[in-house]
Amino acid sequence: MFIAHTGYLELFDLVVKHILPGMGLFFYFVLHFNCKFAARKEREKRIMSLPREEVLKAFHNQEVEHVPVSFWRHFAKNEFGDVYQDPTIRDANIEGHKQYVKDLDFDFSKTMLDGYFPYPFRGVENPRDLDDLANLVPLEEDDPWIQDQVALAKEQNQIVGDLPTFITVFSPLILLKWAQIDHTKESILTSDVKFADLYEKNPERVEQALQVIAVDQGKVVRALKKGTEVDGIYYSTQSIQDPREDNLEFFKKVMEPIDLIVQEEINRNFDLNILHVCGFAGAYNHLEWFTNYPLQVINWATLTDGVPLGEGKKLFGDRPVLGGFDNSIKGLLYTGTKEEIQQNVRNLIDEAGKKGVILGADCTVPRDTPYDHLRWVIEAARDY
Repeated sequence: MFIAHTGYLELFDLVVKHILPGMGLFFYFVLHFNCKFAARKEREKRIMSLPREEVLKAFHNQEVEHVPVSFWRHFAKNEFGDVYQDPTIRDANIEGHKQYVKDLDFDFSKTMLDGYFPYPFRGVENPRDLDDLANLVPLEEDDPWIQDQVALAKEQNQIVGDLPTFITVFSPLILLKWAQIDHTKESILTSDVKFADLYEKNPERVEQALQVIAVDQGKVVRALKKGTEVDGIYYSTQSIQDPREDNLEFFKKVMEPIDLIVQEEINRNFDLNILHVCGFAGAYNHLEWFTNYPLQVINWATLTDGVPLGEGKKLFGDRPVLGGFDNSIKGLLYTGTKEEIQQNVRNLIDEAGKKGVILGADCTVPRDTPYDHLRWVIEAARDY
């Protein structure tokens, strides 16, 4: 019995010291192989970005086999925050872009300007005060607000790689009206009312400020051209959402001339640019007013403005068009099923065609938009 018991102990010792480790190594290799195989299969299931040259064909108004797709979103909790007061906004911006590129395979990139929405108003303590607004002085070419946007764009460029890339430049009217409210307490459309209040009190003072901001935005454009490899500018403009200034007279006298100062500088520096007629938060724009704007690709709120992609393409003289999906939390992209979203893709391409057509949204999509919904759009566009 003692010998047998000793034999059992030796056998147990043999199993523990020699056989089990070997089995562990065997199972490790099996698990490792299965994980690598599963990861490879997952990569094969992902629909990869279109080649850069094919995407650019669409942007240059050529017929393409597959309509390009992209969506963009904010990554900071509050995009209206000032990066100089909260540097974590920039970190959230960069890390958000990194994860976004890992999660989704879009065909081009519209990078985000979170943290640099507030124009600095050098020389002015309170841009809501007309007397103080008279003290506005132009930015220097090396102003941190300009150069830090360049640095951000360069870092974003590295993240998105070879994708055609566009960065936002806001219209002077947008920058001035946004400065009229506390974005943590007031709705964004309140800024339009307060801008109209300001303009009605002293039109000349407001127009002088807009001229300064327009020239400064031109400096931003030149700095981006000199210091980055972005393909172009995504110029965001919007009619004033107040009946006192939402009229053709104000548009022709104030808004269009100011917008053209910046857009002409954009076209002097970049050959391929996007005009974004912003319908964020349900803002309505008279799209026919913008047809003289000279940028190359047009993006607007198709449902809010009541102008589908194909009709807008005709309205803008057969220029390339971008969009098609409502970006609200009530919109199809946010709420729809896979079949509903993919049928809408087919409907959009049926209506607009494949020549100079790019699918996206009216504006930034909500932060919690399910990524599968965005993938469904890409999948349907590839299958069309």
